Amino acid sequence: MSSGKSIDGLQRRNSSVKVATAPKKRQNTKKTTAAKNQNRKKIGIADSKKDLKRTIAEQESLNAKLASDENKKVKKKIKEADEDTSAVKDFLSENYNDDSTDLIDIPQKAKKKKDKKPKKKRKVLKRVLIALAIILVLAGGGIYLYLNDFVAQITDGGSIMGLIFSDPDTPLEKDSNGRTNILVFGTEGWIMDRPELYDGGDLTDSMMLISINQDTGDAKAVSLPRDLKTSTCTASGKLNEVYYCNYSEVYTKINSGQKVSNEEKQKYEKKAAEALMQKFEEILGVKVHYRVHVNWQAVVQVIDAIGGIDVVFTYGNQTWKGDEIAIKTTDERGIADMSYDYIHYNFEYKNGKVYHLDGKKALAVARARNAFGGYGASGGNFSREYFQQRIIEAMVKKARASNLTSDLVSALKIKEAVGKNLRTNFKDTELKTLLKLADSDILTKMETISLYDTDGSGTSYLTMGMIDNISYVYPMAGVGQYDQIHDYIKKNLSGKGYVTENAKIVVLNGSDANGVAKNEKNDLEDEGFTVTQAANAPEKDDLRGFDGVKVYQVNSSLTKTAKALKKRYNVKLNTKIPDSLKEYDCDFIVVIGNGYNN
Repeated sequence: MSSGKSIDGLQRRNSSVKVATAPKKRQNTKKTTAAKNQNRKKIGIADSKKDLKRTIAEQESLNAKLASDENKKVKKKIKEADEDTSAVKDFLSENYNDDSTDLIDIPQKAKKKKDKKPKKKRKVLKRVLIALAIILVLAGGGIYLYLNDFVAQITDGGSIMGLIFSDPDTPLEKDSNGRTNILVFGTEGWIMDRPELYDGGDLTDSMMLISINQDTGDAKAVSLPRDLKTSTCTASGKLNEVYYCNYSEVYTKINSGQKVSNEEKQKYEKKAAEALMQKFEEILGVKVHYRVHVNWQAVVQVIDAIGGIDVVFTYGNQTWKGDEIAIKTTDERGIADMSYDYIHYNFEYKNGKVYHLDGKKALAVARARNAFGGYGASGGNFSREYFQQRIIEAMVKKARASNLTSDLVSALKIKEAVGKNLRTNFKDTELKTLLKLADSDILTKMETISLYDTDGSGTSYLTMGMIDNISYVYPMAGVGQYDQIHDYIKKNLSGKGYVTENAKIVVLNGSDANGVAKNEKNDLEDEGFTVTQAANAPEKDDLRGFDGVKVYQVNSSLTKTAKALKKRYNVKLNTKIPDSLKEYDCDFIVVIGNGYNN
C-alpha cells in the first residue's frame, strides 16, 4: 500500500510539476510571437520604404518619358501648324468675320494652295486651345498676374491678354502727313511714384518730340529747352514747370496729412502728362499722339542691363566711320562737366576716342551743360538736349544688338527698370507695333531738328535772354510767338529729305520779264526750300537773256538739296561759280532765264 501510495504520490507530484510548468511555456510562447511580429513590422516598413522609393523612381522615369514624348508631339503640332498657315487664316476669317486674322503669331512661309479640310481647322482650334492653356498655366503659377500688372503699369491700364492677341502690324495713330508724334519727357526724381522724396523730382528737365513715319522709316526728334518762357502756375513761368503745376495737388494732400495711394498718384501723373502734351502742341504746331514718361533711374538701369553703351566724341567737321554713336562737342579738347550732386558725375572725355559708358556715366553725358568750369557743351541746355538724343540712339542700338530673348536675366532687369520707372498712354494692342519699330533701325537713323544754332552754321528760332532778372529761352519773334517755329517744324516733318539740310538758296532773275525771281522764291518756299534772297541777276557772265535755268552749287556737302534741285529743274549743277556770283552768302544759286515755266 505504502509503495503504491508513494508511486501515486510521485505521479501526482510529477503531474503537479507538469501542470505548474505549463503556464510558463505559454508565456514564453507569447513573448516569442510578439518579438517575431515586431520584427515583421520592421521588415515590412523597410520593404514599404524600398517599394516607395522604387515606385517614385519608376514614376519619375515614366514622367520623363511622357515629357519627352509630349515634347515630340508639341514640336510635331507646331510644325504642322506652321505648314498650315493659310488654313489658319481661312478658318479665322470664316468664323470671326474679320480681315485681321493674325490673332496669334504664326510664321509666314511660302506654301502651296491646298483644299480646305476639317482636319486643318481642328489643328487651328488645337493651337488656339494650347495658347489658352498656356495662359491658364501662367495664371495658376502667378506669372500671368505678374506680367499683367507690368503691362497695366506701362500702358495706362492695359492687359497681357490684349498684348498676346494683338496684331504686330496694328497701326499707331497718325496725323495728316502719316506721322506718329510721341512726347518723351524725363523727370529728375529717382522713384516714379514718390517724386516728393527728391527736391525738384517732378520738374521735366528733358523734353523731346519724336516723330516717326512708319511707312517710310523716317524718324526725327526735336527738343524744347526747360527754360522756355511760358505761362505756368509759378511766378517764373518755365516749360519744365508745366508737369509740376498739374501734379502739385498731390503735395497739397500729403502736406495736409492725407494719404495718397499710388493709383491716385497715377491719375495725377496722367493729368500732368496730358497738360505737357498740350503745351508741346501749342509751341510746335503738331498733334501729339502719345507720351512716354521716364525718370533717370530707368535710363541708368536699362543701360546697365544691356552692358553699357559705346560712344565717341567729335568736333567740328571731324567724322567717325566706326559703329559707335558719334556725339559732337563744341570744344576741340572734347567734353567735360564738373557737376557734383547726389550721384557725383564728374567726367572728362577727349574727342576722337571711343568710351564705354555705364548707366551713370551715360546719364552724366546726357545732363552735361558746361557747368562748374566744364567745356564742350557751349550751347548750355541746347547742347544737353542734343546729348540726350544721341544717348538714346546709342541705347537703342545696343539693345537691338543684345539678344535679350536668350539673356533672361538682362531682360528681367530691364522689365523691372521699365515697370517701375516708365508710364505711357500706348494701348496694350499697340505694344507689338512699338516693339517692332524699336527692333528696326528707324530710331538709330533718327535726325535732329534743331531750333537753336549752336555753331553758327544754321538759323536759330530760339534765343536766350534775361527777363525780370531771370534767365529765359524764348522765340526769336518774341515771347509766345510760335508761328515761325510752326512753319519750320512743318517743313521738317514733310518727309522731304532736303528740308533737314536747311540749305540757303538765292534766286536771281536772268530773264526779260519782271517778278520772275520773286514768284520762284514763293514756289520754292512752298516746297520746303529755304530762300534767303530774290533779286535780278548781274549783267555779265552770261547770266542775263539766256534760255532755261542755271543752278550753281556753292556747298558740295548738301547732297540732298543738290539732288532735289537737279530733279526739279532737270539740269546739271554747276560747281564753277562765276566771279559775279561769289558775293552771295548762300549754298545754292538759281538763275531763271527766258522761257522757263515751272
